[in-house]
Amino acid sequence: MTTKPAQAAQADLIAQQNMIVDQREANARMVSATIRAQELTELAEAAQARAEASANELRESEERYRTLFDLVPAAVYSCDASGLIRSFNRNAVELWGREPTVGDAGERFCGSLKMFRPDGSFLPHEQCPMADVLSGRRAEARDAEVVVERPDGTRVIALVNIRPLKNHRGEVTGAINCAYDITARKLAEDEMADSLNSERAVAEFREMFIGIVGHDLRNPLGSILMSAGRLLQRGRLDDHDAESAARIIRGSQRITRMITQLLDLTRARLGGGLPIEPKPTDLRGVCQSVVEEFEAPIQLEVEGDVTGTWDRDRLEQVISNLAGNAIAYAAPGTAVIVKARANGAAVVVEVSNRGEPIPAEVLPFIFEPFRRARMRKESSAGNLGLGLYIAHQIVLSHGGALEAHSADGTTTFTMRLPRCAGPAA
Repeated sequence: MTTKPAQAAQADLIAQQNMIVDQREANARMVSATIRAQELTELAEAAQARAEASANELRESEERYRTLFDLVPAAVYSCDASGLIRSFNRNAVELWGREPTVGDAGERFCGSLKMFRPDGSFLPHEQCPMADVLSGRRAEARDAEVVVERPDGTRVIALVNIRPLKNHRGEVTGAINCAYDITARKLAEDEMADSLNSERAVAEFREMFIGIVGHDLRNPLGSILMSAGRLLQRGRLDDHDAESAARIIRGSQRITRMITQLLDLTRARLGGGLPIEPKPTDLRGVCQSVVEEFEAPIQLEVEGDVTGTWDRDRLEQVISNLAGNAIAYAAPGTAVIVKARANGAAVVVEVSNRGEPIPAEVLPFIFEPFRRARMRKESSAGNLGLGLYIAHQIVLSHGGALEAHSADGTTTFTMRLPRCAGPAA
């Protein structure tokens, strides 16, 4: 049986043990609270550091944006959703000729004094491209042209590009306008257009004049040729007078050829090409006729079927021009070669000669009017430098191609014709 003092001692021991447990638990809670407080402090410090870093990054980003905003070689400004001007760069001030007050309710959509449309009509600020974008009348503005009037009365033509600014809900919160002064460019374009129109008018008048004069000269030349021919046919002239009449005929024929070339030039320039009358034609006969025309060594080679539907007279003119040119520039003692050959759905004619090559700088322009293949001390009588140009135009009218190649002492003009004449592709 336990005595009362023993029971009291046991109770004290139990109480002491409970106190120790309670103390340990309190210490544990204190340590845990301390650790938690430390963790919260560290989290707070990390959050503050992140906030400071984010703020610094934001400031740096804003600084980069402001620098770019100021340095961009264009007039840039922004408006809020109501159209109030919120920012602008110095190029915008230069474009407007004035500096508006940021946020001024009396100035909306643009800092210009006045605006006009390209046709010269007045453009209210409430109808300008910025107002259209902010109101949703248009999604954006791309290269929209407006005319800005400055306070001093001068006007500037500007090309504007406007994009809306939107929040995360897709609502328009403002817009940015990037405008370029194109006044000098427009002036240069207008001057160039005026110059081109003037040059075109002069060229057309010149070519019409050449055509009219050439046409009117044919009749008196025909009379001269007919009269000189009759004098020779009568046989009543002495040798001296007969030679004079022959010279009249030769000179008239040269002038006639020159007039024909001028008329062809006028037709090609004003009429969009030379007219042709395609008929069934055998190029063998055309080439043979041309070879017989010249009193010079010409070697003719024909391979395969060289028939097609072409304008015989015009093709004879082409081959005659090419052969005459080859003879004029062939090396002494060498023959000109005219070769016609079948090439599937096309026929190819090549006219070649040996001699001094055409300069490389001349080849790209060889078919332009008033050009010659090579410059010579003596000029061929009646040569206007139109033969190759007209030959090229005739070939194009047939839907074909004419090319020139000159290398290693050989010059070759190659004509490629579709068997059925038609407009060039």
